[in-house]
Amino acid sequence: MKSALAGVGRDDITFGEYASLFGFFRSAVMQEGRLLEMAIKLAVQRNPELRLLPAKPMPIVPAAQEMLKRTPSDEIKGVRFPSRVHATESYKPDLFVVNRTSHSGLILDIKRSLSSYRPKEVDRLRFRMLAVAAIAPEWVAEHRGPLLVKIETAIVDGADEMSDPERGVFRISEIDDLIETEGAAEFIRQVRETFSGRVQNELARQCRMLAGEPTESRKVPRANPSADDPVPPPDELASVVPLQPSAMQQPRFGYARRPGLH
Repeated sequence: MKSALAGVGRDDITFGEYASLFGFFRSAVMQEGRLLEMAIKLAVQRNPELRLLPAKPMPIVPAAQEMLKRTPSDEIKGVRFPSRVHATESYKPDLFVVNRTSHSGLILDIKRSLSSYRPKEVDRLRFRMLAVAAIAPEWVAEHRGPLLVKIETAIVDGADEMSDPERGVFRISEIDDLIETEGAAEFIRQVRETFSGRVQNELARQCRMLAGEPTESRKVPRANPSADDPVPPPDELASVVPLQPSAMQQPRFGYARRPGLH
């Protein structure tokens, strides 16, 4: 909430005296996207079989791009692309999740609402993620990371509206299957519910202030007013446990494949 309130104080020629309300709304939307990323990150960290790699820009290798233009990713097997080449483009994952047991990686791009993006923008993002996945095992190894034999990509729709697993798009409610961690979706729902309560409380306060009414903040159920972030205490969180890994055979890189979602 502190981050959301930090973007309130700017004047706006269009919104005038309502600029603070508009600024808070815009900032809260941005912070909710970051909150989703943080909640997924925490869910991953609570699963001992998973590990997060540092999120760094990864090169988009021209040879990988050309291969993907001609051949679907699920038909590319046994092809290795060198990561130490000149690349003019790069892509930085929101999260890079590694499964210690299967030696696989999952590149995640988390969107608050995927419907706000044009189809061409989503397709371009999918293509960029696949191009990075093609060189990820070599790139991770060169940066002294773990040995990875398979890389998957997934775009997560935080609005829980769009799901197209065949094209690497998943709802936030499908996150349990996606990161193979039971209870992750419920944990994220709890965190989001707390944040939403605080946002609505602040919006109500600012509306009353604009109307000239008393602006004493109301208490929000389930929220901790003294906390700086909306993550509930550990003993109040949904339990997060690893799911049994799938035995489905998959190519070396491509969209995330889960039996329950295909």
